[in-house]
Order: sequence, then C-alpha cells, then structure tokens
Amino acid sequence: MKKKIAIIIGVIVVGVAGVGVVTSMNKPKAENMLISAEVTPATTQTMVTTIDADGTVAFRDKISVYAKNTGKVSNIPVNEGDSVNQGDVLINYDKSALETLERQLADAKLSLKSANLALEGLMLPTDESQLKQLEAQISQSEKAILDLENNLVQLDKDIAKAQSDLDGANVLYSQGAISQTEYNNFQTALTNLQNQKTSSQNSLDATKKQLEANKAQYDSAKDKNSDASMKNKIDSQKVMVEQAQLRVNQLTEDIRDFETATTSPITGTLIKVYVTDGEAVAEGKIVAEVGNLNDLVIEAYIPEYDMDGLAVGQEVLIKSDTTDEELKGQVTKIYPVAELNKENKNVVKVEVSIPQNSPLKAGYSADLTITTKVDDNALVIPIMSYMSEKVDGKNSEYVFVVKEDGTLEKRNVKIKNIKNSVASVEGLTEGEKVVSSPTEAMTDGMKINPVDQTTQQAPVK
Repeated sequence: MKKKIAIIIGVIVVGVAGVGVVTSMNKPKAENMLISAEVTPATTQTMVTTIDADGTVAFRDKISVYAKNTGKVSNIPVNEGDSVNQGDVLINYDKSALETLERQLADAKLSLKSANLALEGLMLPTDESQLKQLEAQISQSEKAILDLENNLVQLDKDIAKAQSDLDGANVLYSQGAISQTEYNNFQTALTNLQNQKTSSQNSLDATKKQLEANKAQYDSAKDKNSDASMKNKIDSQKVMVEQAQLRVNQLTEDIRDFETATTSPITGTLIKVYVTDGEAVAEGKIVAEVGNLNDLVIEAYIPEYDMDGLAVGQEVLIKSDTTDEELKGQVTKIYPVAELNKENKNVVKVEVSIPQNSPLKAGYSADLTITTKVDDNALVIPIMSYMSEKVDGKNSEYVFVVKEDGTLEKRNVKIKNIKNSVASVEGLTEGEKVVSSPTEAMTDGMKINPVDQTTQQAPVK
C-alpha cells in the first residue's frame, strides 16, 4: 500500500514538472505543489483492555478417592451424578482378600504360640515326661504334615477342575447360555479353592517349622550338658519368637487398615467412577472422583501472549448459551506453570468465580471477557498514524507531527496498547496533530498541506 502511494506521488510530481516546462511563463506558487495529507489530533478517552477466552464450568475442588488395599470390586451402589454424603459407600469390595488375611493371622498366631512353647521348653529343666511329650508333639506334627500334603494334592486337583469349569463357563457366558451371576459363581468357586490352598500351604509351612522346633527342643532336652550349645539354641529360638511376633503384628495392622468399602470423603456429587463390577483393584488406584456442586468455577486457558496484565481479582463478564443473562465473576486463581495445548502452544490455566445460584452447571461452556486494565485518560491516535523502523536491530515506532507552519516533525512514540482502530501512545500531548496515514515518502522537516480530519471516537472497549 505504501509503495503504491509513493508511485502516485511520483507521477504527480513529474506531471507538475512537465507543466512547469510547458508553462514556464505561468509558474505556479510553491504551496500549490505541496502534498496534501489528512491529519488527526491526539485525543484523550477511556480505553478498556480485555482478554476474550473460552471456558468450561468445573468443580473448584475435585477430590480423587483411592483404594487403600488390593481387592476385587463386588458392586457399586451409586451412579455418576448422584448426590452423596460424607461417609456414604461408593465402592464395595469382595471380602475374600480380608478372609485370607484373617486365616494368615490365625496361622501366624499358632506359629507364635509354638515358638514360645519351644523357648519355654529350652529354658525348663528336662525330665522323662517332657521328653515323651516332645516325642508326641513330633509325631503329631509329622502326621499333620502328611495330612496337609495330601490335602494340597487334592486341592490341586480341585483347582484344575474348577479352572476347567470356569473356562467352559466363559464360553457359555460369551454365548449367552448362562447369566452373569452363574458365571461369577464359577469364578468365586475357583477363588475359594485357591485361597484354601494358600491357607493350607501356610499351615504346612508353619507345621514344618513347628516340627523343626520340636525336634530341636527334643534334641536339646536330651542333652543339656553343654551350656554353650544350649545358650545358642535359646538365643536362636528367641529370634524365632520375635519373627513370629512381627508377623502377627503386621497381619493385625493389615486387617485393621483393610477396607471392604470405599466411602465419600465429603458431601457432594459423584463425578466419576473409574472401576467396574468384578474388576481387580490394586492398592493406590484411583477409583472415584467427588466434587461439591455448590463450589463451581470456570476453567479457561489463556495464551501466553495475552497474559500481560492479567491478575487475580480482575472482573470477568460471563456469557453462556444456556442463559441470556450476563453474569459477572472474578479471576480467583492463575496457575503458576504454563502447559502445552493441542496446538502445541503455551497456555496458562485460569480459574474464574461464578455467582451463587447461577444457572451454570458443571460441564457447561462459557464465553469470558476479562477486563485487565481501564485507562480513563488514554492518549489515542488512529492505528494507521504510526509507522515502524529498525533502530539498532530493534523495532522503533514513530509518527509525523504536523507543526503550525505545516512542516513535519518525525517523533518517536511508545505504543502502550492497541484496541480496535486506535492506539494509546506516550510521547505526544493532547491536541497535537499527526498525519493520519503517513507514507514512506514523508521525511522530517518536509512541508505538507494538512487537511483536518474530525474524528469523534467512542470509549474503546
């Protein structure tokens, strides 16, 4: 555009020069050869700087609920969107894992009792009746081990059959020949057998340890002549007692902390459930999310180039397709770290408050207009009035100020803000006239024919 204007001016000058040659006897006055240019005075007005953004209504504080132990979901008594009170059950879990812990604790207590008895035997004087009692205990332990081993063999067979039954049920279930409940019964039967095997194996291990302890006690009871040997045996047995006690303590703590249900930590709304019926859940997995319907905000993502001047407490105009009413909120939180959006550009998350009892609901979209600055005495000129040039590798803005005698003064200015068709500046005083649309042909000190342009501008928003 500037090049086009410069060419037109050149043609005019050449034309004038030609006329001068032809009509040298009637040479025009110098002022008739001046370039005419529209000028506009710098005026003060209110300039409101805003940021427009799209937002989504969300819960201010969403609380994630985690599974505190490993288990299997048995049922979910509530649905997403339901209102819940603090302490209401969100997820119920199968109790088989707890029952396994309880069986392990019972076995651990037996092991602890046996370890204590063995220690007491080592520390008591030996008599013939004690030896016979130890022999009987050894015999009982050996018989119990044999029974447990036979039981494990049978359990392996039963588990293999239950697994085969479950595989068949899986085919039937996929064909719709059996119900979900019937299919779950096959799963439960297999799980119970596996738990029985675990319990039997633990009992077998504990009984073998007991047998070893009884044999050691029997051997030491037969020969208590060596004090050093006996002392070592007593010290070793004390270690076994301590280990057995630690096992009991750990299992007791696990059972105390075991949760057969996950409950809501607050009164609010169930936003999201992350598990399904029958799903195996690991300790620490997020299973649900709860929020407060009475504490909603609008979340928006502001590009980094719009962040200058944004601050907590600034007024926000809220519009939504769900209501004709214009709502007012405030910026309540600006997140400290930028993140990349889908277009791989840096944006900053911002939270905006919502008036109480507003019609907006979680998930609604909203259009936001954030007022970041109000300058009641902004000195403005048309945006076409200033030009830019490189000075020492940096952009520098300038205007052409028109003096009383029509000469131009090239003056550097600072552009503070641009809104719509005007720019607020520093470096001018109110009433000074600038060329409305300068060209590259204009220079400092050049004289023009100024044409006043009356511009009535409304406050800029």
